[in-house]
Amino acid sequence: MSFVRVTPAGGPTRADGPRVEVAMVPATSPYGAVVKAATQRVGASFVPVDLATPADVAGRILVVDLTRVMVASRLGRRVIAISPRNDLDCYDIVRPDEVDLRMERALRNLVEIERLQSRVREERETVQILNEIGFALSAMTETSDLLQRILTHARRALRADGGSIYLLEKGTLRFGAAQNDTIDFQPSRDTLPIDDNSLAGFVANRGQVLKIDDVDRIPHSAPYKPKYTNDRRMGYRTRSALLVPMLDRESAVIGVLALFNRKTIPGIPLASFDRVLPFTERDADLARSIASQAAVAMENHRLYSDIRNLFHGFVTAAVTVIEARDPSTAGHSHRVAELTTRLARAVSDSNESDFLGVRFSNQELEELNYASLLHDFGKVGVPERVLLKADKLYPWELERIEGRFKLAAMQSQLECLRSEYGEEGLKEKLLRLDDDLLHVRRMNRPGFRFRPSDIDELTAIGNRWYVEVLKQPLVSNDDVRRLCIPRGSLDADERKAIETHVVHTYNFLKVIPWTRNLRRVPDLAHAHHEKLDGSGYPRGLSQNQIPYGARLMTIADIFDALTAGDRPYKSALPVERARSILMEEARAGHIEGPAVELFYARRLYEGVTESRRDTEADQGSR
Repeated sequence: MSFVRVTPAGGPTRADGPRVEVAMVPATSPYGAVVKAATQRVGASFVPVDLATPADVAGRILVVDLTRVMVASRLGRRVIAISPRNDLDCYDIVRPDEVDLRMERALRNLVEIERLQSRVREERETVQILNEIGFALSAMTETSDLLQRILTHARRALRADGGSIYLLEKGTLRFGAAQNDTIDFQPSRDTLPIDDNSLAGFVANRGQVLKIDDVDRIPHSAPYKPKYTNDRRMGYRTRSALLVPMLDRESAVIGVLALFNRKTIPGIPLASFDRVLPFTERDADLARSIASQAAVAMENHRLYSDIRNLFHGFVTAAVTVIEARDPSTAGHSHRVAELTTRLARAVSDSNESDFLGVRFSNQELEELNYASLLHDFGKVGVPERVLLKADKLYPWELERIEGRFKLAAMQSQLECLRSEYGEEGLKEKLLRLDDDLLHVRRMNRPGFRFRPSDIDELTAIGNRWYVEVLKQPLVSNDDVRRLCIPRGSLDADERKAIETHVVHTYNFLKVIPWTRNLRRVPDLAHAHHEKLDGSGYPRGLSQNQIPYGARLMTIADIFDALTAGDRPYKSALPVERARSILMEEARAGHIEGPAVELFYARRLYEGVTESRRDTEADQGSR
């Protein structure tokens, strides 16, 4: 990495190393000229005390003329007193008649002590800051937080009043973060071209470190052209600047760390732009270290984001696979995930007594979202004929019954030809067969609410008709059993097969090497059909044995199943009717009643149900 250092045209180069400032109190002391000359000879900076902030005063050497001011006897170890007294607590006392003789030596000794102590503090601070940066950056997962943290640490370490981070994206530099202690800085534009027409563009284009002592005095021969747009717009004045490229493992530029206006004390607004200091060679080295750490952190963050996106794509693909097996439930998993996370956020935000102590962190919400997306994945292990069963009888079973009815009609016609009951009798038999077949078809629909008399009629049909050629009745006892399924389209064995999807889901999810933040995904998905009273499946868990997130998932799952209009075996229920059913479940001790009430009070379903209706309309038009 090359280095470009720019000093003011025609001006001296300031010495690197800790800067020590000396001030005279009071400024009107007759010894001021002697102290100023001695200060310059020992390599320190003489500054007017009236331009200092309280923090500046605390951070410099003071020469106090006690022949002109009255102060306490405890002055501190950074003070040289001009006084005839010998009882003062300070670094040194110079008698008024010895100022010309002793002041330079006293200043030289104290300045050297200050420089040594400053170097020790800087080295200790450098190690501490780099450790803090490494620890802090390793814990960040959000890009904006990461950039702000990098810039905060860099500005504190290098005592910069302002700073920016630019990221290389699609051939341009984008502002990633900007901070300033003196003004509320907002960039005038979001991007900069990568060329020599700006300081950041130059650094990104050349991959060079750029250190400028005074931006106002850049030589005309400099290969870059600084812009002053933000300074003019916001009444700011950039004096010193240090810009460092952020390089990845392959030494490619991925961004620029820019720092402006070094000052004595970090974190305090500048009292005057004339008090700005140049950045030192040590600052440049430290900035390179920080930029290197930042680049590694950004690379790791991008890799982390890529892995997250890859995993999310895998989850989406898995959901697509299961929904492709049953197009009638397309979108169900995504809706359940959306409803569940909405409800979890509402519970976290609620101050109601029912939800005290129940809070979901962002990581727990992400975990719950993945569990909700994958809660039905185990249906890949359910036989497709059971998964897609729309009526109580499979299509081929109904076709066999209808075939027997046709044979029965033909048998009746043959009997008519052989017997003497005539056309009227045949017509009556055929009408009865049509009515009986209609009753079978009616009983086959899951939504038909049959009565005991309907069951009796079905039994009578089996007893009334017998197909001689097949040696069996029109409707067998097994047919009657299947047609008399009280709820839905599945008999007991088929329902057990469907219920095994929860176990299949768990067995599939538990073999995935989940990260620590997502380790409960299998358990959450495993419990979404459990009930608070222990009557759920597959493990019969109750109350606190069921994770709270899984309880919320259960509510979302039931709500979407009730209000969906895409199920072949049922029509969509209105939202309020679904509410009644959910509250009945709550009163029966199956699900969380307060969560159901919150779900409806906050109208958390809005936007989800409307989106589903649009999807169903699109599917219906195909």
